[in-house]
Amino acid sequence: MVKKFGAKSPNVWLNYAHFLHATRNDPDRARALLPRATQQLGDRHSQTLVSRFAALEFRSPNGEPERGRTMFATLLAAYPKKGDLWSQLLDLEIGLSDADPTAIRDVFDRRTRVKGLKPKMAEKWFRRWADWEEKLDPKGKDKVMAKAQEWAVAFKAKKEADAAAAAEDEEMEE
Repeated sequence: MVKKFGAKSPNVWLNYAHFLHATRNDPDRARALLPRATQQLGDRHSQTLVSRFAALEFRSPNGEPERGRTMFATLLAAYPKKGDLWSQLLDLEIGLSDADPTAIRDVFDRRTRVKGLKPKMAEKWFRRWADWEEKLDPKGKDKVMAKAQEWAVAFKAKKEADAAAAAEDEEMEE
């Protein structure tokens, strides 16, 4: 199948995996495609392939969301600053029919603890978290806003400490 339609196209691999998951009810064969696909396509497409195969685990009737979470955890360990991966994981968690609020909160919380998170991205992330919490419980939004304030204070303190350290280094050089 892959030979006929192009082994160098990531979409062919993904479509075939989707076919095996959804139509053939053979998720094991679909999972076996990922190593073959990454070998064939190389490192350039590996991140995209893994994230889309993980999404397939969430969305497929035969998929295992826990396996998808593990795949995303591996990706996020390698690329912790990739906001699109965090957003994709969050969307998949929220989209589950039996969505677990603690798992969703965990994704929100883990993203805020990533080193190097910029204030603009943090603001958007906290706003999204607050909107989601408000749908569940109006008081939850206040908790998220308190966490956002804590994050902002910690970020400002770290920035000031870095500036003081840079000034101290400059004085020592003179």
